[in-house]
Amino acid sequence: MTNTEIKKELYKQKPEANLRYIRKGVAYYYADLEQQRVDFEVPVNDMGDADFTPRMEAKLLGRWLVNAL
Repeated sequence: MTNTEIKKELYKQKPEANLRYIRKGVAYYYADLEQQRVDFEVPVNDMGDADFTPRMEAKLLGRWLVNAL
């Protein structure tokens, strides 16, 4: 799936993203779609004053999508 297709599926399937860990100023999240697992890398300095929780809607992290097969 391309990044565009993955982003569309994030809105259709509405999976939750789970925080794995924060390392060297980057928060690593993942979400499971029906076809594949997708990963997000959110730079801490990019978070601003927004709330990032251990579990959140994956569609909100689409900007930081890092993988497409």
